[in-house]
Amino acid sequence: MATPPPSPVSAARRGAAMLAFASVTFGVMSFVAKRASGHLPGPEVALFRFLVGAAAVGTAMLFGLRLRPVSLRGLFLRGFFGGTAVLFFFIAIARLSVGMATLLNYTSPVFTAIFAAIFLRERLRPRTIAALALTTVGVALVARGNAPPGSFGFGRWEAMGLLSAMLSGAAVTTMRFVRRTDGTWEIFGAFCVIGAATCAGPAIHGWVRPTAHDAALVVTVGLLAVVAQLAFTWAMRYVRAATAGVFSQLTPVTALVLGVAALGEAAHPIALGGAALTLCGVAWSALPSASERPGAGADQVGASAGS
Repeated sequence: MATPPPSPVSAARRGAAMLAFASVTFGVMSFVAKRASGHLPGPEVALFRFLVGAAAVGTAMLFGLRLRPVSLRGLFLRGFFGGTAVLFFFIAIARLSVGMATLLNYTSPVFTAIFAAIFLRERLRPRTIAALALTTVGVALVARGNAPPGSFGFGRWEAMGLLSAMLSGAAVTTMRFVRRTDGTWEIFGAFCVIGAATCAGPAIHGWVRPTAHDAALVVTVGLLAVVAQLAFTWAMRYVRAATAGVFSQLTPVTALVLGVAALGEAAHPIALGGAALTLCGVAWSALPSASERPGAGADQVGASAGS
């Protein structure tokens, strides 16, 4: 007897749990990337991340995986937006604290929600809007708490982190659409190949020969990214883009905790309060994601954006 498909509520809950796992794993990856950037330039660390991911896809193909891409345009845009976002994020993380860089990058839910409303016609529900506002305030407090005395804590490298957030919002929105036609491995493979091409030029320009310790760190970054990205891409089929963006706030909280505990980065009370607000927003957003219809909003895309 065939196993019946999971109910919409069950699928949404599984998607939410997988998003939480992926977000924490991304936070650990950011911490390891910060360690690697102590000797290697950010673009080089980003390039190795994508190369490890591409190697994982190639290995899976050797064991029987067959890629069947459908939306070539969507896959290219997902890879380009995502690859550029990672490049700018790794540049920022080499210059800022891991908590600050990751928090700036993960303001992306604001841009994800806007892009999803415009291009995917996903209606922003009141609870999601409130949760987004709460997490945004939390991120802002963390940035303010980590700023030097007499400074608002926003300069060249902070702007780089914010730009990576805008591009990440575009990438997540594109992934939400492409996930309706293409599988997890097709999306991840495009992300790795196009991302590597995006990072290759800047990485070669400032190339530093990795030591054995550097190699271990960048391979770890790549492996963590593979696990987190596959989990995140799988989950995007079952949750709304804006809700997924709020869940992703677990990443900067994880990075902040690891930065304070292992790297001795400052933990200002305002920053800790902001982290608490972020967690509250994530918990609050879990309620609608467990009860709404999977893929809500995305089903309305076919006629207008599916090309």
